[in-house]
Amino acid sequence: MTVIYTPHISPRLQYIVAHLFEGSAGITTSIEEYHDTIGVKINYSNTKMIDSELWIIPSGLLQEKNIRDQSIEITYWQQLPVFFSTKGSIPFDIFSAAFYVLSRYEEYLPHEKDPYGRYAYTNSIAWKYQFLDQPVLDLWMKQLELVLKQQQSSWHLPIRIFSIEPTYDIDQAYRYLWLSPFRNIRGYFFDLFQGQFDHVTTRMKVLSGKQKDSYDIYDWLDALHIQYQLDPIYFFLMAEKRNSIDKNIDPYTRGMQQLISRHAGKYTIGIHPSAQSNSDIDRLNRECQLLQYHADQKIERSRQHYVIMDFPDTYRRLIQSGILHDYSMGYGAVNGFRASIAHSFYWYDLLNEQTTNLRIHPFCYMDSTAIFHERLNAEMAMERMSGLYETVKKVNGTFSFILHNHFLAEQSEWMIWRQLYEDFLKKYC
Repeated sequence: MTVIYTPHISPRLQYIVAHLFEGSAGITTSIEEYHDTIGVKINYSNTKMIDSELWIIPSGLLQEKNIRDQSIEITYWQQLPVFFSTKGSIPFDIFSAAFYVLSRYEEYLPHEKDPYGRYAYTNSIAWKYQFLDQPVLDLWMKQLELVLKQQQSSWHLPIRIFSIEPTYDIDQAYRYLWLSPFRNIRGYFFDLFQGQFDHVTTRMKVLSGKQKDSYDIYDWLDALHIQYQLDPIYFFLMAEKRNSIDKNIDPYTRGMQQLISRHAGKYTIGIHPSAQSNSDIDRLNRECQLLQYHADQKIERSRQHYVIMDFPDTYRRLIQSGILHDYSMGYGAVNGFRASIAHSFYWYDLLNEQTTNLRIHPFCYMDSTAIFHERLNAEMAMERMSGLYETVKKVNGTFSFILHNHFLAEQSEWMIWRQLYEDFLKKYC
């Protein structure tokens, strides 16, 4: 039994204790109960009580009920960056620091947005203080476990098992197939006038059934999943209206219905809410309902297209639409750990000061980020992906990553990325 004493129990403290100890620790305001409990003791107060306890002095964040600028000064503990420094048994308030990164507290504060209207990663303390590549919350807890073992050598945190979780965003299911006649005719003449005669020829062969659509890599992925015993998740973009960001094929086509039905029969699938739906609950509901109709199953998972999110509105809309698991926790313009963690967690609604039933599954690597934002070639991207894999494995986390079918296409410019993925799986699975 692990007991945490505090003179004041708050929703924020209850949330972070429940996450960090996964139900294996209790909180009490009774000094007598604290002293009488046999087991590991953590004193979360301003006054030390017994020599053997772990004494953590509160910084005050978890007792507050508002959102305000916090004074963040980085120091180091066991070579790890920490903040909310205090003078207890360890040199910082680990509960407040963990709550700050997990609740995404900083994203509720005034901040600059990137060209897509997203929270710019350059605002984050993880970027500013160069620990975006580390799941520091998990690393803090590994060190805390060593400290608590000094009270009871057999004590340990809940056991976690490392896992690999490939996820795919199907933004453009096919390159030529199932496009409207207008889009194919327009594309044909555009390629012709641009002198891209190989594209003209390929389009005609695909539409006449003489050649496979280059974005249709689903059989190849199936073979990889079987070979390496992977359990992937597919997210389908179902925007009814096409624009410069939402470029999917018409979700009402027979081709999309067949593709979704096929994948829903053997894999976990989810909605890829369009950029248009991020401020429109009715549009989000229609997209979820359409995917549910094609899949013939309830849709409970999602990932925002272009990772466009606004706290708390985006997550509140997802909850209203029946979503229980979201996979958007990562940056679109840089790879790394947005919430400083490599494990899933429940979302805390900071404005309502309550824990929700929405489970957040963070990712730390996305192919389009490596290609277009980090400007990495295939070899460098492989090294980047491998480094993040090793980092997650050290904390027994979930290595969740995002790939897109159109970046694994059977086209000359993307074949090296297909090989990169095969090499990665061959090395690590």
